[in-house]
Amino acid sequence: MEKRLIALIAIGIVLVSLSFVSAAVEVSVKPISDSYIIELNEPATFDLVIKNLGNNDYFEIYSLVGIDISPEEKINILSGETKTVRVQVVPQEALRSKRGFLTFEYLIKDSKNEIDKERLSINIASLSDAITITPDNLYPNSDSLRIVFKNTLMRDFSDLNIKMSSAFFNYDKALPLKGLEMKEEQISIDQGKLKTMTAGKYLISALIQTSGKTAEKEITFKFLEQENIDTSQSDEGWLLRRTEITKSNIGNVKKTIEITVARDLISNIFTSINTQPTRSEIKGFEKYYIWESELAPNEQLKVVVTTNWLYPIIVVLLIIGLILLILRYLKHDVTVKKNVYFVKTKGGEFALKVHLKVRGRRYAERIKIIDRIPPLTTLYEKFGAVTPDKVDLANKRLEWNLEALNKGEERIFSYIIYSKIGVVGKFELPPAKVIYEKDGQVKDNVSNRAFFVNEPGKHKYE
Repeated sequence: MEKRLIALIAIGIVLVSLSFVSAAVEVSVKPISDSYIIELNEPATFDLVIKNLGNNDYFEIYSLVGIDISPEEKINILSGETKTVRVQVVPQEALRSKRGFLTFEYLIKDSKNEIDKERLSINIASLSDAITITPDNLYPNSDSLRIVFKNTLMRDFSDLNIKMSSAFFNYDKALPLKGLEMKEEQISIDQGKLKTMTAGKYLISALIQTSGKTAEKEITFKFLEQENIDTSQSDEGWLLRRTEITKSNIGNVKKTIEITVARDLISNIFTSINTQPTRSEIKGFEKYYIWESELAPNEQLKVVVTTNWLYPIIVVLLIIGLILLILRYLKHDVTVKKNVYFVKTKGGEFALKVHLKVRGRRYAERIKIIDRIPPLTTLYEKFGAVTPDKVDLANKRLEWNLEALNKGEERIFSYIIYSKIGVVGKFELPPAKVIYEKDGQVKDNVSNRAFFVNEPGKHKYE
């Protein structure tokens, strides 16, 4: 046990003594590629410029801190000679989990075991760290996005390819970069997607490829806010008044909008809308329709309000017409109504029976009823209960005379006409006429126009 302790103490004394004995060299460092890329497993490379300040000697370069340095062979440097030695530095497995610059101590030992201690720094990096991708902010009216690519290492990437994808674009391009070189790219933006996306942070997924190796990384960029609502309104027509209002969100943030349309309480009755309003309010003599909606980018709300004044005009005209008919009806003391009916004959001739209903609304006297036989027809010799007082076949005219009609009294006159020529379609008869005296004044009135429609298999008449 004592022997082992003595041996360890002796070794320690030797090492301490060696630390105070320095090899007679002068060293300067020129980095060639000071980075070690983990995925590529490529060593960092340095040129050591060594000047021998002593006698001719052989020198060995190595490290005791988990770094492999090659070449491992001893190097012959003459006295006073300066020699450039290219060394390759590889961190051992235990150090590869670290990232960034690592400064370590290496030794230069001569044949007399005299040692010179020097320091080197290597950059332990992953492939994703080697290339930085820095996008600008994206503006709503942009047609492209500026992205800066930078090689952060002192190493050339001659076969570098970068693929990127995001909500706004896709990118795939060979992009060789020299050591510490920086390049700028303008990447076209999908305008269709630009209009539909909301403002905020977005992700870029990047795939970096070189020397048969790949690395993935994600970068974020901002899509800046822009609030903008476009409003258009058109008003057209008078009888058919049409108001169209459209509000469109042409910005890139959600926006709550409101559309208000007013109609007075009368026109409101004849107003129709294309979409149900959020609410409606009555203030004074006007009704307000209000639409509220939250519009996403590129969305719009279209409201069409139509007031049809044709409806009230038609109603007014119908009322006026009805009033005129009533007044006309009330004006006449005697009315006559004409009806026509189809009659079957043995010979198959086309025949119609005509009814004239004469009614006294008020007392009248010396009444004459006049009717005309339509062209192409012949009068049948037999009549109904009352035979005409005058038959003028030359002028196709029939007349009945009444002395008087009391209020509410009715008389019916009828006759039959026929034709050997078949009738197809609408057959219209002329109106009958009544002439009478009332309070010493001669007045007249006419009947309705009766018609008959002959259709195969059925008959229509009035």
